[in-house]
Amino acid sequence: MDRRYRGGRAIAAVVDALGWLSAIAGILVAGWAAASMTDGDLAARLLAGVPGFTVTLLGLIAVTVAQLTRAAMDGAEALRRLVAQNADRTGADPVAREALRMAARKAPDARPPESPAPVDPPSAAPRLTLTAAREAGSGRRAPTAPARGRTHPIFSAKPPS
Repeated sequence: MDRRYRGGRAIAAVVDALGWLSAIAGILVAGWAAASMTDGDLAARLLAGVPGFTVTLLGLIAVTVAQLTRAAMDGAEALRRLVAQNADRTGADPVAREALRMAARKAPDARPPESPAPVDPPSAAPRLTLTAAREAGSGRRAPTAPARGRTHPIFSAKPPS
């Protein structure tokens, strides 16, 4: 497997390690703060542990960001491999694809030898060209004049009464 983004992976590994260390340190600080309070009720002990829990939460967020970064880099590598496999399978690099496009513009019926003829789905209705549709008629009724009588207030120049 071709590993790219070495710098990004190294930074993600450092952020991941620091995140786990800060999460563990935050739990230890919260426990130490709560245990060091000899006098005080439960609410005071929980309040003393809030900074430690905050550090723990920030450490877990750092771990999540590092893992998301690795996932993005893995996705980019997988996409690069798929594009390379597709180019190898079709034998078309960007220059060859452009040459095929130019040849298709010159001869619209010509197809590359590897591509099969397109198959219409069985339910597809035959398509008419624009001139054939005009000659055959569109099947729509001709627009008629609006019905006489009261017009809608939006289309009148007078304010509604």
